[in-house]
Amino acid sequence: MKKVSDRMDHTIAYYDKNAVSFCLATRGADMSFCRNKFLALLDLSTRNCPNSPSNHNIHILDAGCGSGRDSKAFLEAGYEVTSMDASEKICQEAGKFLGRKVLHMSFEKMEFYRQFDGIWACASLLHIPGEAISKVLLRCRRALKQHGVLYASMKYGQGERVEGGRFFRYYMEEEIGQLMAGSGFAVAELFVTKDVRVGREGERWMNVLANAAE
Repeated sequence: MKKVSDRMDHTIAYYDKNAVSFCLATRGADMSFCRNKFLALLDLSTRNCPNSPSNHNIHILDAGCGSGRDSKAFLEAGYEVTSMDASEKICQEAGKFLGRKVLHMSFEKMEFYRQFDGIWACASLLHIPGEAISKVLLRCRRALKQHGVLYASMKYGQGERVEGGRFFRYYMEEEIGQLMAGSGFAVAELFVTKDVRVGREGERWMNVLANAAE
């Protein structure tokens, strides 16, 4: 089996090579259903915490921001947003789209500590090999404030594979629930959705919403 770093490097190389076409193909995908679920839990969690922040002070990390589609939606809704991606070329494309800097950073390099109210990891954690995902989730937990909320989406199924030059790790309900619990999260909701892109409606996604456990 290839090393974790090799699998990740090949995936990042794919995104660097295909940044423009990937961003154009995914920017119009309608993720509002999942975003609204995330924001509803985030707003509820922050309202219930001491010194509840106003909308524009709620800070979201868009972790693996891709085209910048969701970062833009959060910004337009009045949230503070930090966007990051492991692909330098993707960061450049997203930065042009958003008109602001995008951090060139991988999950494995995150050193944030209680900085964010929410982490949005849409179709990004699925590129982390199984033997590395627990450490990455612990980094996410560390990056969240005490009341923080995590959203993540992965391909629904079992095992791992390389598809078109990218590494993917698949998940089902029981496994992702156990991973979250072992990484300091309390799962609020698990739900399966269809791919929103035209022609890919047959693909299913495992979605998880979780609170940073006390």
